[in-house]
Amino acid sequence: MIDNLLLGFSVALHWDQLLFMLLGTLGGMWVGVIPGLGPITAMALLIPFTFTMDPLSALLMLASISAAANCSGSFTSILLNVPGESTAAATCFDGYPMSRQGRARVAIGLSIGASLFGALAGMLAVIALTQPLLALAKAFSPAEYFALAVLGLSVVAVLSREAPVQGIIMAALGLCLSFVGVDSVVGEVRFAFGVLELQSGIGLVPVTVGLFAVSEIIGWIVTRERVSQVGELTGSVMQGVVDTFRYPVALVRSTLLGIGIGITPGVGAVAASFLAYAVEKRASRTPERFGQGAPEGVIAPEAANNSAVCASLVPALTLGIPGGATSALLLVALTIHGLRPGTMLFTSQPDLIWGFFAGLMIGALMFAAMGLLMTNLFAKVTLVRAEILAPVFLVVSFAGVYAQEQRLFDVFLAVGFGIFGYLARRFGYPVVPLVIGLVLGTLAETSFHQGLTIAGGDVGSMLLRPGTAGLLGAALLLVAWTVWGALRDRRA
Repeated sequence: MIDNLLLGFSVALHWDQLLFMLLGTLGGMWVGVIPGLGPITAMALLIPFTFTMDPLSALLMLASISAAANCSGSFTSILLNVPGESTAAATCFDGYPMSRQGRARVAIGLSIGASLFGALAGMLAVIALTQPLLALAKAFSPAEYFALAVLGLSVVAVLSREAPVQGIIMAALGLCLSFVGVDSVVGEVRFAFGVLELQSGIGLVPVTVGLFAVSEIIGWIVTRERVSQVGELTGSVMQGVVDTFRYPVALVRSTLLGIGIGITPGVGAVAASFLAYAVEKRASRTPERFGQGAPEGVIAPEAANNSAVCASLVPALTLGIPGGATSALLLVALTIHGLRPGTMLFTSQPDLIWGFFAGLMIGALMFAAMGLLMTNLFAKVTLVRAEILAPVFLVVSFAGVYAQEQRLFDVFLAVGFGIFGYLARRFGYPVVPLVIGLVLGTLAETSFHQGLTIAGGDVGSMLLRPGTAGLLGAALLLVAWTVWGALRDRRA
């Protein structure tokens, strides 16, 4: 492995490769902080411009955009409670309360430190464990995917411990929203009510931007206060980076969880970040700190989503099965340059593969350096008055939503979910379970149908597969553990 990495660094450290990575990182930081825009649109727009580039330069530039956007999406989550990227939605829960306390720079430092560790550790783990991880991913059938989705949905029990009934209602609403559109199994349109735009389903971008960004902006307009309630900034970004490594268990556990989910095609970094947050809250001896500015609440989702993005390259490059949208676009770039993913790619193009892996590590370091330099400027946003900040970010949010699919209907959806999210919070209904239900609903439904078909319609044989039973048992234990903890707290 060391020889291969040395080969990769010798290729990736050429000045032209470094230039493309620098341009990709700068572009990724820009698209990452714009709510709803994200790396997918930027990568799709740039693919035609990579035709004349050599394959390694094209892959490194596209991957740098993806990695930087994935990391910088947390900046607006922390500063404004506005996820720049859907993978950063879970970072809002504790990152934004830290900004309200004037500790925005510390929170961004935690995000940079966890993102850097997650990306580097994720890449090293992928390189070292490609074959065993690949064998594990191959063993997953639709039945296991269904059980994994159920395990993810059981996270609602942890996140809604203070208001379990309201959390279940919101999760059920999220599941219902995931059923809108064309049924992926039988191909029929459901719950569109004659609205043409709903036939393609309800996208995650307008929902998350509405629930988190627009609802928060409505709150700014109502209260007319700054984000930072103390009116000043305390702490430094380097303090946040150092503090990241004061929680090694949370850091390592979330990174490993992200790797495990990342190599599973179709689950994605969004689910990894929510699940990591829930695991840390459940494992904490003081779960009441979560949602109030707990450092682990920033570290866990950032380490998980960055390691998941890296790990998704395993099925993409070895089997040609994309682990997510960004890895799918990287496969498109490979195909354009006449290369085929698979085991032959590792033997026939070792300089390309290992140069790509080494370049991803260099890109992570580039982003960390740029983030450290620009944090002070970003953090000053929390001191701006609401009447100035609200209209600017409302326009930016709507522009990001529109840019995703170029549909004005999505902007109206974002407005509707923003009003709904504001009212839901006012009446004590958490919005996070709704997002979890929307993310995992399609995966659960499709996998259940496929697993049932493979099992010949026998539900028992499908659910009693070892992997499926183990994951469902873990979900049941998680719910039981949370219920027991809630009852114990009430008695106390």
